[in-house]
Amino acid sequence: MNRLRAVLFRFLLIIIAGLPAVPGRADDTFFENRTIIIVVSGAGAYDAYARLVARYMPQYIKGAPKIVVQNFPGGGGIRAASYLFKIAPKDGSTIAAVHGSVITAPVLVPELVDFDTDKFGWIGNITSDVYIGYVKTDSPINGINDLKTKEMIAGATVLGTAGVDMAILAREIFGLKVKLIAGYKSSEDIKLAMDRGEVQGTMSSGWFSLKRSSLWADRKVRILFQWGSERNRDLQDVPLFMDLATADSQRAMLKLMSMREEISKPYMAPPGTPPNRLKIYRDAFQAMVADPEFVMGARKQQLDVEDPMSGEDLQELIRQLNATPKDASSTLVKLFTDYNHKN
Repeated sequence: MNRLRAVLFRFLLIIIAGLPAVPGRADDTFFENRTIIIVVSGAGAYDAYARLVARYMPQYIKGAPKIVVQNFPGGGGIRAASYLFKIAPKDGSTIAAVHGSVITAPVLVPELVDFDTDKFGWIGNITSDVYIGYVKTDSPINGINDLKTKEMIAGATVLGTAGVDMAILAREIFGLKVKLIAGYKSSEDIKLAMDRGEVQGTMSSGWFSLKRSSLWADRKVRILFQWGSERNRDLQDVPLFMDLATADSQRAMLKLMSMREEISKPYMAPPGTPPNRLKIYRDAFQAMVADPEFVMGARKQQLDVEDPMSGEDLQELIRQLNATPKDASSTLVKLFTDYNHKN
């Protein structure tokens, strides 16, 4: 009888071993000898941060997987987010680093979005950036008040990104003279267009991206203003665009638009990623951004790690953003919808 029980027990173990893994069940071996893809939605600082993550984060994941970066530019992150939502593997082998504008896109330009930001598994946000408007130094525009009387030719990518959205807001709500030239592939292409004389500058671009560029190193640009509600420590002499607001409704719109600053370099996993693997990513992300070696590695590349946000906090912030009352965003949505139909 004991021998029969032993045979049956071994047979049962064989059957259990052959069963498929249950999604979400603890799986410590998944990342062993695995190559993880980080889909990156832009060049410049976005790419630099992602390659830094690819170098540091594996040491905080059991199995120490190899992480490689795959560039997927276009639409200010909307293209990469769409790929992650609809096409990318949902097993935890692919994650993404996207523009902060991806987070506000469903509220501000819903007609351009085919994904639900609530359904992504948010891993965390590395840093808060500050967005700025700037022109080349040979431009006749010397400050923000000049835009009331002098036209600025501003380069941008597409609707749903800060460069386009902020330009529309400045022009239609605050009456500034901005001629918008959209359609560039990335912020790096806009900088090249400035060098070629196609545009004078941009109404909104990340400060971290600019200060890593030759335009800034060679002192070829002049910063006109910064978005957000308080001045960045590097830009204490640069006025806030918020100072132009004269009504609570204007301040509310600017606050909503400036959400991109607080969520500057977010990382996410596709919908349906097994919960235990999402937790592994979140824990690894938190350990990484708290590691002095990672912070030092970032600073050596002129990349800041300012007020990083956990995946759980980011997920809740996005939930709140998606619950924004309709009347708070309706004016902006109409502006962007009208622009999209005309262009």
